[in-house]
Amino acid sequence: MVGKLFKVVFSRKSQKQLKEISDYVAKNASLTQARKVRRAIKKAGDDLKHLPESRPILPGTEDLPKNIRYTKKWSYKIIFRVLKSISIVRILTIRHDKEDPDDILKGL
Repeated sequence: MVGKLFKVVFSRKSQKQLKEISDYVAKNASLTQARKVRRAIKKAGDDLKHLPESRPILPGTEDLPKNIRYTKKWSYKIIFRVLKSISIVRILTIRHDKEDPDDILKGL
C-alpha cells in the first residue's frame, strides 16, 4: 500500500481489555474461539497502520480538540487516536457495542 505507515501501539488499558475479552470468550465459548477473537481484534488494530484517518470519528467526541476515531471487529469498537506528528496510532480502549456510549466516553 502506498503512503505513510503508522506504528500501532496498544495502550496498557486496551491490552488488559483484550485479555478480559479473550478470557470471557474462553469461559463462555471455547479456548479456540477465544484465540480467534483475540487474533481478529489484534489484526483489526494492526491494520490501522494504513490510512488510520480514514476511519470515522467516534460519536460524541466531535468537539474534542484531538480526534478520537474507531474501527470495528464484530461487536467490538477499537477506539484510537492518531498521533500524526510521530506516525503512531494509539489504541485507547476496546469496548463492546452494547456498552453505554456515555460510559465509553467517560472511560477515555
